[in-house]
Amino acid sequence: MTRPDHRRLPGALLLGLAALISALVLAACGGSSENGETAAADKPAAGATTAEETAAIRRGGTLVISAVDPGTAIDPLTTASPAGTAIADAVAEKLTRITTEGTAEPILAESWEPAADGLSWTFRLRPGVAFQDGRPLTSADVVASYERLLARDSPAPGKSAFADLVRGVRADGPETVVFELTRPFSDFPVLTAGSNAHILPVDYRAGTWQRRPVGSGPFRLDLYSPGQSARFSANPNWWNRENLHLGALDLKLYKDQQARVLALQSGEIDSLIGEPVDASLTAALDRSQFQIESLPTAGFTAFALRVDRAPFDDVRVRQAIAWGLDREAIVRTVFGGEGQPGNDTIYGPTYAIKPQGLEQRRQDVAKAEELLGGKEVSFEITGSAQSETLATVIQQQLNEIRGFDVKIKSLPAAEYYADGDDSPWLTAPATLTFWGDRPSPSQYNNFLYARASDWNASQYSNPELERLSAQYDASTDEAERQRAVDAIAQIEWEEAPVIVPAFGTSQSFTAKKVHGLRPQPAAILYSGVWVD
Repeated sequence: MTRPDHRRLPGALLLGLAALISALVLAACGGSSENGETAAADKPAAGATTAEETAAIRRGGTLVISAVDPGTAIDPLTTASPAGTAIADAVAEKLTRITTEGTAEPILAESWEPAADGLSWTFRLRPGVAFQDGRPLTSADVVASYERLLARDSPAPGKSAFADLVRGVRADGPETVVFELTRPFSDFPVLTAGSNAHILPVDYRAGTWQRRPVGSGPFRLDLYSPGQSARFSANPNWWNRENLHLGALDLKLYKDQQARVLALQSGEIDSLIGEPVDASLTAALDRSQFQIESLPTAGFTAFALRVDRAPFDDVRVRQAIAWGLDREAIVRTVFGGEGQPGNDTIYGPTYAIKPQGLEQRRQDVAKAEELLGGKEVSFEITGSAQSETLATVIQQQLNEIRGFDVKIKSLPAAEYYADGDDSPWLTAPATLTFWGDRPSPSQYNNFLYARASDWNASQYSNPELERLSAQYDASTDEAERQRAVDAIAQIEWEEAPVIVPAFGTSQSFTAKKVHGLRPQPAAILYSGVWVD
């Protein structure tokens, strides 16, 4: 069994400050406002400024950001680390990005529409876009990029987002691309903002990008020093060049997150944006010296319970665990107060459609003990070393409830996520696994609850849930999609095979000399950013 892409990311911290690590879209889009809304005719594009703001802008400055050293070669098709993705995304772009409302917004695609039967999507490309070597970007480049991503032997971690969904990709003229699907999928446009979905020249070959880093993005990669830094200069031919005020971008690489925080504190870097940092590491920062902003994320830690084994084959035991958790305390102690309680469904705060009418679970010790009915329940929580804080809090909370005896087994990440059919994250009776943000909630449903999924750690399946999920995927009617989400969430909440204690928040710290840099869902927008 192949280990999933989100498992390979070193930023999967259970302290909840997870951004869309597997899909950091650093491309800037001139068709969006700072809050991610799609630009209308009467609305300025992202980075567009008033006359007063324009007068104050200092052009040509250098923004210095940071990441943990990926320790590997950089290639848009294969990268999974935050640093590797940041480097690739500063140079290469994708068809779309994700807004704060959880919808797709144009980057290289100008528009898109589904066929009447939902079995294909037609994307029209933004005219006049060129690669940094001067060649025009055409539909042939898009087709080639997706054929590489989706190939049977593709090394791309992000391939899983399209698993068994895309039947083929073809050009329909130089500026139109058609994606043919195996089934209707109304959220398809947001998938094109995902990991490894960069559009590269038709003649790109895997493993060659670091020697010849070509893309259509806002920056050119001038120098990459492994373990040290990546240096970029503004792309003078970028399609949105009028809104790119920066002259250069430096990405400094550090051995760990603590080193990044110390670099910000000393003034060596300008921001901790783009890669999440444990709240305990930023607690000592003088907050008066920085612009601090928070952004909700959809990523969460799945507390999966094997329903095919005792004691979790009893739904009352699973419900007792769910009612036994003090989620507000988890947000305070594990997430540093930056986050919100989960409710045992996969629908995070960033999705456009969220469950309605579902009771929010709060700790109810009496109800938990009533559900146990005097039964003694002993089990072990298995997780990676990074999950120890959350595991400890859960253990303490449950062991205060009569009937529970909970222990913890913490493994090195490489052992917990080891390849093979006996990988602990998939076979242990109770596991804690972090899942990074996914563009569509259907991806979580298809991975965590589907009978056919190789990543269904709880071994739970429900034909009605799968039917409802397919109904949601196929529908473009918002009311029908809302009803499907409500019904799916009710099943997940009642059955509780996967407990979702909380959702985290991505928090950014930025020096006050930087203007216009804002956290975005899975994105850093360079349009409109300038430095004193």
